[in-house]
Amino acid sequence: MTNYKKNKKILEKSFNYSSEMEHDACGVGLIASTNGKKSRKIVEYGIEALKAIWHRGAVDADGKSGDGAGIQIEIAPDFFKEKILSTGHTLDEEKRICVGMVFLPRTDYSEQEKCREIIESALLAENYYIYGWRQVPINPSVLGKTADQNRPEIAQVMFKKNETLQTNDLERDLFETRKKIEKVARDKQIKDFYICSFSSRSIVYKGMFLAEMLSEFYPDLHDEKLTSRFAIFHQRYSTNTFPSWDLAQPFRTLAHNGEINTVKGNINWMKIHEQDMSSPLFKDVKNLKPVIRSSSDSGALDNVFELLTHSGKLAPLIKLMMIPDSWSKRSKTVPKNHQDLFNFLNSTIEPWDGPAAICATDAKWVLASSDRNGLRPLRY
Repeated sequence: MTNYKKNKKILEKSFNYSSEMEHDACGVGLIASTNGKKSRKIVEYGIEALKAIWHRGAVDADGKSGDGAGIQIEIAPDFFKEKILSTGHTLDEEKRICVGMVFLPRTDYSEQEKCREIIESALLAENYYIYGWRQVPINPSVLGKTADQNRPEIAQVMFKKNETLQTNDLERDLFETRKKIEKVARDKQIKDFYICSFSSRSIVYKGMFLAEMLSEFYPDLHDEKLTSRFAIFHQRYSTNTFPSWDLAQPFRTLAHNGEINTVKGNINWMKIHEQDMSSPLFKDVKNLKPVIRSSSDSGALDNVFELLTHSGKLAPLIKLMMIPDSWSKRSKTVPKNHQDLFNFLNSTIEPWDGPAAICATDAKWVLASSDRNGLRPLRY
């Protein structure tokens, strides 16, 4: 702190810094294993790191409701094996455990059952075997009045694919199945229904609590059997949209701090791209339209990032497509083959421009990156 104050005075005297230019922004980061092995420490470090950026989020007048905070980690088979056995089912050791983290309408039991029925019907139609539902243990006492009044019923559906698929194919099938579920829910005009994650690889725990209350609200996160190779965490400071449980981050593939200034153009361009969208990887691309459903710029960014992930592209390439590096005026420092790549990518999709610091994953890679102008810097 002493060095900080000293350097701050130097910058102020040279007119390179003014406190009037300070802006609030979200907190985002990731912890990753360098040896590629799952560890309990990664989860614990992720929780501690999130607590360390509590100051980056907004707090309601009740002093306990936040704009949103959360963490994304890998699914831990040992943890969910125990939960599956408690439902009375026998675990198929040869198949990957799939888990859906779901927000349901809390006060309308009829709508709640409709949501469960929609999910179960879609899973059975796509040849999945449902182990059962689990009510996620929570501690509502750490919530403020605002967050508690809007709190959803939080449940997990545990299931497996009856046929054997490669993991990438399984994730793609889960993505398409989730899209079908969401479409049915929209057609039936069900409110307060949201799927945080629906995967055999990763799971998202999030909500409208303060960053330091994540593991207090979700006791699951204290379990030693929860291990992961990465943890992406986020503390939200909402600027363009009103705080809500579903808009808390991380989303399904990324956590984002910033503003997508070109978002209206990006959404309109994506509607144009949808008209020619096709791929033999998906059963029916009509199930994926419209690609962008989120009301926030960060959510829209995640919608497209997720689609590109399941179309077979790796996370680092998707980042370069959507948030490209600054390269056009750096011909002397950027290798020619890199320039050719950036030029090609620029012809395939429009940049999502604006201040951005993102941490993203396709569950094979994890990455952290900032926008081409460095308007939302990250530190390693």
